[in-house]
Amino acid sequence: MSGRKLFVLAILLLCCTAGMPAAATSETASLQGRITVRPNTRLGKIDPNIYGHFAELVFRVFYGGLWAEMLEARKFEGRDGEYGVIRPWYSIGRTPRTHFMHDNTTFYSGDQAQKIVSREAPGHEAGVGQKGLYLEKGKSYEARINVRQEGIAAPLVVALEGEKGGYANRRLTLSGNGWQRFSFKLTSSETDRDGSFTLKFSGPGTLWIGTVSLMPEGHLSGYRPDVIQALREIHVPNLRWPGGNFVSYYRWEDGIGDRDRRPSRLNLSRVIEGEGRYWEPNDVGTDEFLELCRLIGAEPYMAVNAGDGTPEEAARWLEYCNGPAGSPYGAKRAANGHPQPYRIKLWGIGNEVFGDWQGGHVDEETHARRVVAFARAMRAVDPQVKLVAVGARSWFYPRWNQALFEIAKGSFDYLSLHSYAKKYRSRMKKEDLNDPAFAREFYYYIVSSPYGVEEQVRLTAQEIREAFPNGPRIPIAFDEWNCWAYRAPNRGYGDHEVEFAERDGLYTAGVFHAFRRRHQAVTLANFSMTVNALGLIRVNREGLFFNPQYLAFKMYMNHQGPFLVESRVEAPSFPAPEYEEGRPQAVGRIPYLDASATVSEDGRTLYLAVINLHDAESIAAGIQIEGWEPGAAGKVIRLDADHYMTENSFEHPERVQIKEEALSGVSRTMGRVFPPHSVTILEFTRQR
Repeated sequence: MSGRKLFVLAILLLCCTAGMPAAATSETASLQGRITVRPNTRLGKIDPNIYGHFAELVFRVFYGGLWAEMLEARKFEGRDGEYGVIRPWYSIGRTPRTHFMHDNTTFYSGDQAQKIVSREAPGHEAGVGQKGLYLEKGKSYEARINVRQEGIAAPLVVALEGEKGGYANRRLTLSGNGWQRFSFKLTSSETDRDGSFTLKFSGPGTLWIGTVSLMPEGHLSGYRPDVIQALREIHVPNLRWPGGNFVSYYRWEDGIGDRDRRPSRLNLSRVIEGEGRYWEPNDVGTDEFLELCRLIGAEPYMAVNAGDGTPEEAARWLEYCNGPAGSPYGAKRAANGHPQPYRIKLWGIGNEVFGDWQGGHVDEETHARRVVAFARAMRAVDPQVKLVAVGARSWFYPRWNQALFEIAKGSFDYLSLHSYAKKYRSRMKKEDLNDPAFAREFYYYIVSSPYGVEEQVRLTAQEIREAFPNGPRIPIAFDEWNCWAYRAPNRGYGDHEVEFAERDGLYTAGVFHAFRRRHQAVTLANFSMTVNALGLIRVNREGLFFNPQYLAFKMYMNHQGPFLVESRVEAPSFPAPEYEEGRPQAVGRIPYLDASATVSEDGRTLYLAVINLHDAESIAAGIQIEGWEPGAAGKVIRLDADHYMTENSFEHPERVQIKEEALSGVSRTMGRVFPPHSVTILEFTRQR
């Protein structure tokens, strides 16, 4: 019998005698590997901030995602759908004697309100409504409206309706000719997946509707409880906000105080990228975002507008957040219900200013001088803040980082990098994955991309060392990363949404391993994004499901230790695909097995994370734990799916899932068969 066959039999025998499910034969586990772990050899402490997240005020991350508001265009911003009625609202009771218009002279917030003029006799109802609401029987909904009238004698009727009729209503008495605010609850008598919210009055008169809000009772400070709970379960260490490209036009002072009085803003970052007119309702501003951080236990990471913004504007924002209640902007914060300073430590100066798609794009020297000016203004308010400057890939922007090092030395504490595994994105559609050959090519590109991320880190860290051979040490903030591999269509409200599969869970775990290996260089990172669009979580009106990236976060955040320990892998390899168009990976070949090991603070629990990158073959691996005696029992946590193309959906939310099982017969020398396209964490406890 050949040596290779003997090795296969030995591995399988170890798997079976150790009490671990081999789930393979010599045919299904024709590949072999070896993993050696030294739990007592600590390589360093991993900064938990590398597992941070990014929530941008675009797409449906907040509105239609995290935020519980049920109505779109609630401030009647934007364009008409039918004549005189702001989309997606519809008219009720339109006749030649009933007129609808968006009024840009009389309004409650911003510069527009919905106006309805009726010259019909009493008994004729006129108003507006919005469809597509998910209503549940017996559930209450919190309504709030700001309206004014002229010549209306009958009550204003606000209702929940649907194909089964009226489900709830409130009759409101209008008086005077000034704006009136009404807050009340409506309890639906029926469940309807396409319910409507309507406002109607009878008879002659003029009605202006300034703002309308409808939220399910039980929301958490305006946020959806199901999404908040999901984020709590992955222990988000820090959350970056408000952008992204969005920040380069953001006016933070519009986003404080009474939400109904805040003006809606056209999201210029989306317009410039050719994605149509997307209106930002401005309901989630500074205080709302910081409440989100409080709800999920995350440290806020704020980005200031270094696009069309100024250092003075950034300094005012910092004073609003961190200044004492007696300071001018601290007093505004206190007046808005937050007397104690937020004490936000992490601040980014702009976003991707190197790119011509970015608002405020400038050359590298101008950017470096602006970083100096922003840092000076912000540190004059709070010298304790940590500032992140916009960095770039050295091979694409060879002078960008160097200008920062030469001109802005001492003005920033982190240098940022971004990566979206986007080699195919400009020309690829999801339908292309119906071709099995291309799907396999694409799979290997995605699961190999973490090595490109690691190369970005390595080269940038080398740039920093060469620029500052005697210090200071400037860590990397990899504050946007994901595999945004194809261009999803815009479905009408800025909601680009990419469907993610099992392969993308492997990519996410691979980036974790890359950051761990480069833990001395990377101390802050942010997955992009949290909800919808490229998000971990997909949300609609009725519920949510988890993408494989979320499941990878859940596995690692709940089954890892703070200390990286030595591990070595011997395994077959495959040729490394290009990382970007025309740029090879730094490594010529990539091993099919990627292992990373951590231990708990007290050293008593060992977590061995193993990724099998092979698309079709199991790998039988011998595992050797040196200098550390495990107990006989352990645990297996695995990201499980039938195929690397398997996706979750609202209809099938658990096709990709985490499976846990007990592990028996554990010893220092054992075997394990790792299924194809899988992520596995083996959890061991040290013998006393």
